[in-house]
Amino acid sequence: MVEPLADSRSAPRDLVGLLPIALGLLAADGGQYASLKSDLRTWAKDDPIDALVATVLGGGIAFYLAERDTNPACAKPWDGILYIATCLSVGYDNVFPTTPTGHALATLVQSFGPALAGMAFDTPAAEVRAEAEAARAAEQAARAEAAERDRAILARLDEIVRLLGQPRAG
Repeated sequence: MVEPLADSRSAPRDLVGLLPIALGLLAADGGQYASLKSDLRTWAKDDPIDALVATVLGGGIAFYLAERDTNPACAKPWDGILYIATCLSVGYDNVFPTTPTGHALATLVQSFGPALAGMAFDTPAAEVRAEAEAARAAEQAARAEAAERDRAILARLDEIVRLLGQPRAG
């Protein structure tokens, strides 16, 4: 039987230990927290499938490393990978976290994993940027072509006006 992480009376003390971390992130100088959030969003959007695979494999291995000595249900890295994979959606498996680190990893993946999984088949940001750049280039080329055509028409009209202004031989 897996022992519970802690009894309910120690939960507030456990949370107090996290308070300096949370306050440190929120009060970071120079926008470090904002930069971290921006970097994570960019990483996830650059290639959503890569981000999802890294989350499942990296998170699963980290979960295994956190749980392997105390959690008999997490005996192999694959157990951790399967558990983290389930955290992306239903959160159901025969493995449950027993360590503070395991709980933190599960909380993180259960909080952000479903959104990450939901964007897995979105077009990578690099492709979106390339398509937008190609569309801008095509639009600029079309404008340049139209401007050249307008200059040719104007030159032709100038030639017609010049010809009409010449006296007729007679």
